[in-house]
Amino acid sequence: MKKFLTVLLVSFLATLFFAQISLQEAAPVVQKLGILKAIDDTPLTWDEFHAAVAKAFPGKEGLVKKGSEPVLRKDFIVTLVKVLGLEKEAAKFTEICTLANDEDKVPPEAIGAFTLAFRSDRQLLDYRYGHLLEPFSPITKAEAARSFYQALYPPKRGGTIVTATIANPKGFNTLFTSSGLTWTLCNIIGDGYTGTDDNGFYHPRMIKRIPSLENGLIKILPDGSVAITFELRKGMKWHDGHPVTARDAKFQWEVMVSDAPITTNYFEKMVQRVEVIDDHTFTIYLPHPVPGMELGSSVYAYYYGWFQLPEHLFREDFEKAKASGNWDEFVQKVTFNPIMTGPYKFKEYVEGQYIALEAFDEYYMGRPNIDQIIFKIIPDSDVIFASTLKGEIDFGRYTLDLKQSLQLQKERGDIFNVYFTPNVALWTLDLNFRDPNDLSKPHPLFSDVRVRQAMLHALDRVQINQVVFFGLGQIMDTWITEIHIMRDALKGDHIKKYPYDTKKAEQLLAEAGWKKNKQGLLEKDGKVFEFTLIYGAGSSQAELMAQLIQGMLKKIGMNVKLEAKPALVIWEEAPMGKFDAWLTGWGYGVSDEALNYWGTDMIPSEENNWGGTNYTGWSNPENDKILEQMAKEVAYEKRVELYKKHFALWTNDLPVLPLISDPTPHFAKKYIKSFNSTYDSGLGWIIYNWYIDTEVR
Repeated sequence: MKKFLTVLLVSFLATLFFAQISLQEAAPVVQKLGILKAIDDTPLTWDEFHAAVAKAFPGKEGLVKKGSEPVLRKDFIVTLVKVLGLEKEAAKFTEICTLANDEDKVPPEAIGAFTLAFRSDRQLLDYRYGHLLEPFSPITKAEAARSFYQALYPPKRGGTIVTATIANPKGFNTLFTSSGLTWTLCNIIGDGYTGTDDNGFYHPRMIKRIPSLENGLIKILPDGSVAITFELRKGMKWHDGHPVTARDAKFQWEVMVSDAPITTNYFEKMVQRVEVIDDHTFTIYLPHPVPGMELGSSVYAYYYGWFQLPEHLFREDFEKAKASGNWDEFVQKVTFNPIMTGPYKFKEYVEGQYIALEAFDEYYMGRPNIDQIIFKIIPDSDVIFASTLKGEIDFGRYTLDLKQSLQLQKERGDIFNVYFTPNVALWTLDLNFRDPNDLSKPHPLFSDVRVRQAMLHALDRVQINQVVFFGLGQIMDTWITEIHIMRDALKGDHIKKYPYDTKKAEQLLAEAGWKKNKQGLLEKDGKVFEFTLIYGAGSSQAELMAQLIQGMLKKIGMNVKLEAKPALVIWEEAPMGKFDAWLTGWGYGVSDEALNYWGTDMIPSEENNWGGTNYTGWSNPENDKILEQMAKEVAYEKRVELYKKHFALWTNDLPVLPLISDPTPHFAKKYIKSFNSTYDSGLGWIIYNWYIDTEVR
């Protein structure tokens, strides 16, 4: 039993955030019923499959052949569909729709079974690492256990679940507001080209395949320009029941490149033209290759693609606004009357009280199981926490902070599951390369690479993680985590690492000419090593971390003064280089590019109106050349090699000192099954699979 539980735990951690019910819940029930004797990651054989069906569905075992060879995933699901008597239902699906990256690998005879398996009311299979189906690989006993559980106890329909938000929404369409709440809501009422899973892998959603050079949907034309073709799935509908077509995509592009007050449209402005091939196919043309162009829209908008504005509803309003130059009425109508394509429809909004969303019956992955989702508007975070402890809130994402989430786990672990999801964002200590008093000069303390390296060696990041993040964070070596799309560039010995080592720190400082004076402070040429570290006021995590850093650097002879400033003030001053050191939490998307942050051209200056993001002022000519190559390279393997070179330089020069990536806390009541918790894919990407089941098995 001990061995089983160990295997179960490992498998559970590997599959926690996927679409099906967790192995932790399914395995004990399946084993208790005697369906499978062993539940682990070894292949299921046909004899074991036959015996399992005999136990789970007596009289149906004749549909399963016998033998000692492993059962392939394609054969398992086709056979299970027969056992369940769902062949006619599966036969209705003539085009595969699973949202996996290898749908095209599924043989014709298994298309219906695989599609049925991923419908919201079935959930008979799940994805493998990379968001893959792998139809010709053997199914494991652990995977089979989850499938048998869902076959015996299919998802239930009905009910309402409640979450909470601290503010009123600024609107319901991210085209015209970048409000965090708007993003969350649009992740539920909207859909788009792609999604990302818990490992940071992109996968197709409204499109059949993510375009690539390999599948022929990206073509480099003779003149160096690029054609990218998007294939839409058939049968998708807007919330008013109108079919989704490629013309809707072209219409939204027209809006995004007009004078309308769009939040972000840098990608759309690069698109030279959009050609509608047929109702379900369109091609866009770019003047040259662009990293991430296969995602087909501006940063973060690619989750929705160009499907937030149905043409049949908004064309007339758009033309009127474009002709008059007055966009207010158009923006108001689009923002507060959302008609989208996601699993839930906008139902009602009462300012200061709640937002109600209801299940969309014609959602292409199957009607969501839960009828209604309510967002209570509670302007006090302490009241939200108290309401959660009372059981009045059913689930939350970014609803509670880390400390509250741990307290919830401790005090109400009987009714809540609490998740600590790996993050892409990280905390960094930013050391200014430039003199704040004269940006044309190097910083008297931090411009020496040996000083920056010494400081990172002097920081006990393990202790910081324990004290500030309760040991739940990840110690960082670079500016990306393994969730980032360039995760493969983290493999290898090219990344320089800085373990906690005060002796190494003192050695590097001595090499840089810094020696301790009688007061125990570092001194060089009569100048004492002292500086001010700023951090965001109101953040208890930042304050505690700053205090720990202050104490650790004092041990090696640095005098650090702390100053809390309002975030708005910091963000106004930092681009202008008005700081010595800055403790900041830094977030980005899973596909954000190095060239967006780390080039010399991204250093804020008067010439670029202080618009860059390279706040510390790192300038490395070799790195700039690498970034220039990145901007033109689209082949993944070659990009990985470029990123490795970039990381080698980055981890040596330390543009910022990487500290810790803290997890994102989520929670849900235990009766919410198939709950999905990922960093960057929002609540909505698999929310249609959630269901309420209070039965104890």
